[in-house]
Amino acid sequence: FIRLVGYGDLHRTTEALQEAGKRVGRYLLMQMVVNIVYAIPITVGLWVLGIPNALLWGLLALALRFVPYIGPVIGALLPLFLALAVAPGWSLVLWTAGLFVAMEMITGNVIEPWLYGSRTGLSPLAIIVAAIFWTWLWGPLGLVLSTPLTVCLVVLGRHVPQFEFLDVLFGNEPVLEPHARLYQRLLASDPEEATDHAEEILEEKYLVEFYDKVAIPALLLGEQDR
Repeated sequence: FIRLVGYGDLHRTTEALQEAGKRVGRYLLMQMVVNIVYAIPITVGLWVLGIPNALLWGLLALALRFVPYIGPVIGALLPLFLALAVAPGWSLVLWTAGLFVAMEMITGNVIEPWLYGSRTGLSPLAIIVAAIFWTWLWGPLGLVLSTPLTVCLVVLGRHVPQFEFLDVLFGNEPVLEPHARLYQRLLASDPEEATDHAEEILEEKYLVEFYDKVAIPALLLGEQDR
């Protein structure tokens, strides 16, 4: 890769490669942790319900969850068909479906946001758009690689000015700096949101630091606009 971009800016190229590697590595590690946390209750639940080969279906659910969106659905369909085949009526099928739905909701709404945080550097909308684009471009392989590939593009945008638009479009950095956001809210005659924004900053910074880095720069922006 360094040979492709040239030797003119080795420092920036090395930084970009290191950051991309770290972000993708953290994402894959967290994905593995999430999938394990998801698969263990699935395995235990299927065993309690009496589904044959519960361990096999748990491992399959773990592996298929690496495929975004459609992987968990495929992982749930096979145990559902088996539940329909081994037991009369719909009771076992409904319990099995409820198990997968409950685990998917807990994983998607609690575990993933808690573990991922901002490790990938992507906004939620960017992840969805990336999945659609890479799937359209490369099919199932693109869907699997959509997040790591987009992470690399965002890192490229952060280190190469010509591609900064990628970081703006897909990154999770705030649209405005804290002082600019405060000034924008005051300019929009929205003192309540401006106050809420100031209180959020004061939870993490001292009052003196707030004045130096947020309040005074916001006033300077107002002075420049006069």
